[in-house]
Amino acid sequence: MGTFAAREPVVWWIAGYPFVAGPMVVCIMAVIITRVVIGLQAHTKGQWALDVAISALCLLVSVLWVQAHDLDLLKAGITGIGIGATGAGIIGFAKSAVIGRVKAGFDAFMGTSSKP
Repeated sequence: MGTFAAREPVVWWIAGYPFVAGPMVVCIMAVIITRVVIGLQAHTKGQWALDVAISALCLLVSVLWVQAHDLDLLKAGITGIGIGATGAGIIGFAKSAVIGRVKAGFDAFMGTSSKP
């Protein structure tokens, strides 16, 4: 008879942080496939540099999300598809959040500095 061996997930290390390799690979592949499909459906073919930049941003956000929340395979795949489909919307979300906070901070500063 064979011996029983417990299977443990493969753990990779990047910059001193451990993460399970399976969900990370699934997430990266989901983002790449989603962004390729969106890029092929685009009517303007001259914006390839913008699409590459957005794809890199989507990869970064999804990899950080999967690593931070320690997701399993299915959740990592759904996260990669969702973030990859959001694409340029991520930039819009970030801009609105940053602009809103900067404006609130500026208004608070002006409100406190104008009081005698």
